[in-house]
Amino acid sequence: MRRRTFLAGGAATSMGLMSQWPTQAAADPIGTGWTEVAANYSLHQPPDRTRHTLTGGEHHFWLYATDPSTFPGQDSGPRSELRFHNDYTSGQAQFEADIRVRSGTVRPCVMQVFGGSSWATAFMTLAMSNSLNYYDSNQVIHSPIYDTYLRLNVVHDTTARKVHVFVNRQFRATFADHGPATHYFKCGLYGREGMSARCDAYVKNIRLYRK
Repeated sequence: MRRRTFLAGGAATSMGLMSQWPTQAAADPIGTGWTEVAANYSLHQPPDRTRHTLTGGEHHFWLYATDPSTFPGQDSGPRSELRFHNDYTSGQAQFEADIRVRSGTVRPCVMQVFGGSSWATAFMTLAMSNSLNYYDSNQVIHSPIYDTYLRLNVVHDTTARKVHVFVNRQFRATFADHGPATHYFKCGLYGREGMSARCDAYVKNIRLYRK
């Protein structure tokens, strides 16, 4: 296990505080003081469908808008995603991975922090029209995204009730989470209403951290 010390002085709350987040080597998490944890997961796919392959460490997820719900009666659409077994209720957790979204993929969720008291999730980012957005709002986290790998880091501070998002190791935004709960990370494709006919995403170099 590698241990690091997270930055002191509180959480960044706007793009103007980017300087609080130190630049580090690409192999490291954002900040210091972290302990890497095993990225064990379950794979969720539509019933009786194969929508995932793993080749040479690269996960390929795809979905069709016509695919049935993975959990009928419990959600709004099909999934081809990893549910990580990093459940936590306190402290800080960080997700890190390289993500590539294929051109034409619109409206699926590609990463989420599950769990909240007022919403089901603390954070979701959707692949919109060549951008990563906060949920399905007009708030763009990063653009462009199509057909190129991006390094995504998501830091959840349960004490401050904040989620900090970084793309290519640059601070992009901070969002309030949605209250205390049992949290965990998910990535891949979660189909949403109005999604494109086919969605594809690729994920590799997944690492999870706790402190």
